[in-house]
Amino acid sequence: MQNLVPRWKKEWNIAVVLVLGLRALYAAIGILILQQGGPAPLGETTYALISPYLHTDWFSRWFINPWFQWDTLSYMEVSILGYNNHSSSIAYMPLYPLLMRLLAPLVGNNHLASALLISSLSSIAAFILLYELMQDMYDPKLALRVVLAFSVFPTTFFMLAGYTEALFLALVLGAWLAARRRRWGWAALLAGLATLTRLQGAILTPILLWMMFRSLIPQLERGPLQQVKQALGNLPLLKALRPEWFFLAAIPVLTMLGHQAWLRLSGLGNITAALDQYWRITTVAPWTGFYLFLLRLFSIEYIYMDWIDLFLFIFILLIGLAGLRDLPIEFSLYIWLTLAVLFMRGTPPHLLASYSRYFLALFPIFILPAGMKMKNVQVMAASISLCLQMLLAWVFLLGSWVA
Repeated sequence: MQNLVPRWKKEWNIAVVLVLGLRALYAAIGILILQQGGPAPLGETTYALISPYLHTDWFSRWFINPWFQWDTLSYMEVSILGYNNHSSSIAYMPLYPLLMRLLAPLVGNNHLASALLISSLSSIAAFILLYELMQDMYDPKLALRVVLAFSVFPTTFFMLAGYTEALFLALVLGAWLAARRRRWGWAALLAGLATLTRLQGAILTPILLWMMFRSLIPQLERGPLQQVKQALGNLPLLKALRPEWFFLAAIPVLTMLGHQAWLRLSGLGNITAALDQYWRITTVAPWTGFYLFLLRLFSIEYIYMDWIDLFLFIFILLIGLAGLRDLPIEFSLYIWLTLAVLFMRGTPPHLLASYSRYFLALFPIFILPAGMKMKNVQVMAASISLCLQMLLAWVFLLGSWVA
């Protein structure tokens, strides 16, 4: 992996400072909640099953156990007990809980502490890789602003929770940087690991194919529309794609299919059936999912998170549309393919259930806001977003549903 990851740079210190700062803020929120008698126990079957495995020393009680919330329970179930065809655990991909199990002995067999350690280290890695990618494509000042914009996004606290957001993003960004440097083997490996973390990693296959094809075009144009015209004029170059490149690009999709096949052969069932059985989420075509969203938009009674999810979705939609003109093609592909995968969840329990958390994977959406010339608007928007983040972190650590 020589030259793929350079030596430590002083600019990377901001990633460590951000993660430690956010971790300290969330810890303070957790302590305040504990002093007030919270958090409330979750009324989940998995809660009763896994809560006996929580450690009860003072450090765990004050700094670790407040994060024993929602999906974290299922990741702990897989980490401690393995998959079970009589629970919702099979809906969760295996890499994160596997790492939890492997690292647990380093933290006294505390699987929740292991999860938080993985998320913290992955968050540092994700911030560093995001900075490197933005610096590679733009300039250091914009790279720093993109990282800061990401750090104040309303749901960024999930990066430091016992969830897969940080690990997935770090692997995606690692694959992206490797692909830009034409390290196709590393890019494919990291993209495959991203798919073992979150099923949506499979969308990296067409993105890798595009980046491989683009690498063959001499003097690539800057604008996305110009790149499309240039690509259409260079279609004969497709013959120059090496056969092994197609295999490498296909690894994310093959990983997804392989995991699904393993679940079936092991008698555990399949993910789509688990989503339907435990959450009544049916898997549909993206256009059908969008149509069902429009129906919900005017027919359901909104809760507070529905308004936040809707606002963030409109923001992402506007950025995605603007990005078709201003962002590289691979970024727009990633944004719109991710949204397509999200809308395959045809019947979520809320308007856009968990979308505000899933939006964390859409790292390109922070480029255009970070590049704005109106500094006062940026500062005001960042301040509001950070305040909303702290509020949602409080709600989450109280034991209430956020995303």
